Amino acid sequence: MKNISLQTRFNNHLKNKSFSDTNYLLAISGGVDSMVLLDLFRNTNAKFHVAHCNFQLRDEDAFGDEIFVKEYCSHYDIPFHSIRFDVEAYQKTGNYSVEMACRNLRYNWFDELIDQNKLDYLVTAHHLDDNVETFLINLSRGTGLKGLTVMQLDNGKIFRPLLEFTKDDLLNYAKENNISWREDYTNKTDDYTRNKIRHHILPVLKDIHPQFNDNFLKTLSYLNENKMIIQDRINEIEDRLFLEKNPIKIQIEALKVLHPLETYLFYLFEKYGFNSIPELMKFLDSKTGSEIKSTTYRLIKNRDYILLQSIEPADKDEIVILDDFIKINSVNLMFEKSISQSNEATEVIDYTTVSFPLKLRKVKEGDYFYPIGMKGQKKLVSKFMKDLKLSKLEKEQVFLLCDQKDQIIWVVNYRLDDRFKITKTSKNFLNITVC
Repeated sequence: MKNISLQTRFNNHLKNKSFSDTNYLLAISGGVDSMVLLDLFRNTNAKFHVAHCNFQLRDEDAFGDEIFVKEYCSHYDIPFHSIRFDVEAYQKTGNYSVEMACRNLRYNWFDELIDQNKLDYLVTAHHLDDNVETFLINLSRGTGLKGLTVMQLDNGKIFRPLLEFTKDDLLNYAKENNISWREDYTNKTDDYTRNKIRHHILPVLKDIHPQFNDNFLKTLSYLNENKMIIQDRINEIEDRLFLEKNPIKIQIEALKVLHPLETYLFYLFEKYGFNSIPELMKFLDSKTGSEIKSTTYRLIKNRDYILLQSIEPADKDEIVILDDFIKINSVNLMFEKSISQSNEATEVIDYTTVSFPLKLRKVKEGDYFYPIGMKGQKKLVSKFMKDLKLSKLEKEQVFLLCDQKDQIIWVVNYRLDDRFKITKTSKNFLNITVC
């Protein structure tokens, strides 16, 4: 009856996912956990592919695993994908342990497969014992609440339908249903932290508390409920303090009144990739123009505010204008030569004063122009922007309209150069419209 119960409980995890609409990618190593997962899926109507990673770390055993999974999938006509990784070469690209290197390689590849094959979920065979081990590893490293809530059944990208089953549950199912699997001899060694916990710590805990697994699930449930309460509070503060969009504007003094500040900073900025609390604390008191970056976002200090903006692809620094319409990043300009001045134009210049072709470019050190209204006085563009009290981010978005001689005609959207203004004697006009 146990195997029927396990299959039924497994099916219950899938009931909220429409089999007709959901396509899964199963990560199958060939070990008992993943082969049970594969068998459980095969007994449903779910659509799925199988992905197998060969890290080439166990000589012939690794290739044996690959062949085993491939032949299984061929027998049952299951779409199969495999890849062989050079883990040592990848380790040289960064300071990665073998475990971290393998993790990065496989999950990056899984993401590619999901995109290429239009799949919806990655499915792994992590079970309850894996979650307990992860909890203890994170606890020993001094983690926060996020580390203690460990792996979830469904995080929106990865589905782990075996998390409530123990290793013994899976072994019993495999034996009762005559499921074949491959043994990984490295699981029996103490070469890795996880193995030491599995072999020496968990047996003691289960001996002290025979209901350890049930107690762990209760504790995990309590922690997740506390996490939900904290997240509600963080969402409330973010709605109140994170103002405007692109960039988000955050008043520093409003942040500083939060207590405990370090904890609030972690929860507010962690999702943007900022995990160093000392760095964030130091940044709050840094000078205007200071900046820190994560892989996806940047924080810029601007007087009493922090500007939070996503990191976009690098802007073009310069483009020559060969048509009557030009688009560069966020700047869209339309040009019209005319014998009359347009009332619709953003700026109008004297056509005869310009050496063509025109170009749009970013500000460079030492750039100067003669701002209209300053009676022919020269001014550095950098000083002009400073006087306008532009933030570092706003300065980065300033473009200059220049002529063939690289003379600045217009600091776009801010000030025209006096040398190119229209006069009473102007007869040919260049109407420029920001659109």
